[in-house]
Amino acid sequence: MEGRELLKDDRQPVGFRWSKIRSVKPKELGIRFLFGSGIAVVAAIAGMVAGPRFGGLFLAFPAILPASLTLIEKKEGTSKAWADASGGVLGALGLTAFAATAVLLLPWNPVYALLLALAAWAITSMGLYLLFRVTGLFLLQDRLVSRDR
Repeated sequence: MEGRELLKDDRQPVGFRWSKIRSVKPKELGIRFLFGSGIAVVAAIAGMVAGPRFGGLFLAFPAILPASLTLIEKKEGTSKAWADASGGVLGALGLTAFAATAVLLLPWNPVYALLLALAAWAITSMGLYLLFRVTGLFLLQDRLVSRDR
């Protein structure tokens, strides 16, 4: 049953539903806030102990993703959490492109560096998403995960 649900989920159109926002409970928001705050505190401590460059590495961590995935898995099932985790990975690869572009171009011109880094993030994230969607790699991932369960 869940395997069919996984395959159906990846064929749904991309969109946004305002009604989903109203269904989020204050307790869930609190958990996300506390988890995100905890990651920021860890980054601050790491920055004080080992320097700002090292601490900055922790700021790239998607702070609320683990808490969100846990809540989504409990509320909507493994397939929805898996889909969000896959998107998180693609977004992280986009952030890597952002960071690499910024590091290379910031000494040259900070304004252009940030604009080009933003473009690198958007192109990488959306490009990978479209690649996975068009080629069916999301469906392949889902089949592999549903086999392990």
